[in-house]
Amino acid sequence: MRRSWLVVTMVFGLLVTACSSGAASTAPSAAATTAPTAAPTAAPTATPAPPTAPPVGKVQVGTKGDAASLTLTDAEKATVKSVSTGKLVGIVAATMATDYHAMLNNTIKTNLEALGFTVEICDTQTGDAAKAVTCFEGFMQKKAYGIVTASSAATVGKDATTAIAAGTIVIQVTGLDLGAVGAVSISVDNITIGTAEGKAAGEFAAATYPGAETDAIILDYPTIPDLVARADAIEAAMLAADPKVKVVGRYLGGLPANGATSMEQANTKYALKLKLVTGINDGGNLGAFESAKTLGRKPDDLAFFGIDCDPAAVAAIRAASMYKGCVDTNPKGTGELAANAIGKLTAGQNVAGTVEVPVSIFNGK
Repeated sequence: MRRSWLVVTMVFGLLVTACSSGAASTAPSAAATTAPTAAPTAAPTATPAPPTAPPVGKVQVGTKGDAASLTLTDAEKATVKSVSTGKLVGIVAATMATDYHAMLNNTIKTNLEALGFTVEICDTQTGDAAKAVTCFEGFMQKKAYGIVTASSAATVGKDATTAIAAGTIVIQVTGLDLGAVGAVSISVDNITIGTAEGKAAGEFAAATYPGAETDAIILDYPTIPDLVARADAIEAAMLAADPKVKVVGRYLGGLPANGATSMEQANTKYALKLKLVTGINDGGNLGAFESAKTLGRKPDDLAFFGIDCDPAAVAAIRAASMYKGCVDTNPKGTGELAANAIGKLTAGQNVAGTVEVPVSIFNGK
């Protein structure tokens, strides 16, 4: 009996020891109960807000400014570049066939693209009024941010008024009459440049043929009122400088082909009596000049005076040819001013309604 109790006691002890041993082996250590340290979460990077365009500046209708007033500061350029992406500016070109207009329009395009704008040129080719309206209205349909045009108020005045009311910036080059409807007109003045050319031609006639009647023609462009006004100013100033000048006719000019044909017609009719050829631009004059050379005309019996100082005209003047003088209308500078006006307005600055480009006579001296 005692032996049985001892056995039971030993078995019970072993069971208790076994349970204690098992419990110890399954209990977690203090280290295991400590939660792992979480990796720090990086704060999200804030997405910068798109730049806010400042309110477009106002065109100060009826005021006059100079070229310096359109100079863009570095801060203004930075502002424009930050908001110009995707903004379309349309250029309604009178033509791209003359050096003057090609330089003018390409300068506008290059300078605006440097500021971040998208630029398209719609070439009316001959200054045709219907094509100019089609180009202008096409840019309106595209909701262009700005439109640059060489057309007058008589051609696009109504459309320009509508576009400006809708918030489109309108810049007029080679004319000054759209300023009345809220455009910025940047140009030489038609009367100023016509007067400068006519005065130079008249003074030449008075010095070269003193006291003698001098037959002259004017290469005109009768479908554009501004150019007719320019031709009128040429005639008036030429007669004022030398009353002995006799304008025997106005012929179609504007483009080289027109000038060439007109020169042939005038030379056939007046021959060596024709001493002076003046015109509303160098484009038409240069065509007449080349025609005159083939007709055998010489620097001592015929003289040309033009407007724009196209490179070919300048070269001819420097070569002491029949081409005696031109009015420098600075197409590159005009294009830069047109682009700067859009930049100024985009940067929130006010701009004068009219900026007149100064002119000078180049005669090779």
